[in-house]
Amino acid sequence: MSRPRLTLVVNNQIPCAQDGPRAGQKSWSNRFEPYALKVSAPDLWSAYFRQRFVSPREVALFCDVSFQTALNWWGAITAPASHIALLMLLTDPGAAEFFQSEVGRAA
Repeated sequence: MSRPRLTLVVNNQIPCAQDGPRAGQKSWSNRFEPYALKVSAPDLWSAYFRQRFVSPREVALFCDVSFQTALNWWGAITAPASHIALLMLLTDPGAAEFFQSEVGRAA
């Protein structure tokens, strides 16, 4: 027995009336473009690390990563993994505000 299929029929010749008021934006996914956020993440993290720490060596010691990894973050080559992001957000009360203001400026 086959399952019923849904067929979508589109007619571009008939315009849709859009007289009603539009609802406000409700989802974060519509507010930020995921690809743009992914591309800008290394720059955001570099700015954050430069604000919070004195040097890449300090970043490496605090995050328990290699000096090369810290250099990559410091120089905006790569962004940290999620567990490092959580570490920063949980240990720095100003981290969320920093990222919110930086992303808000870029958006």
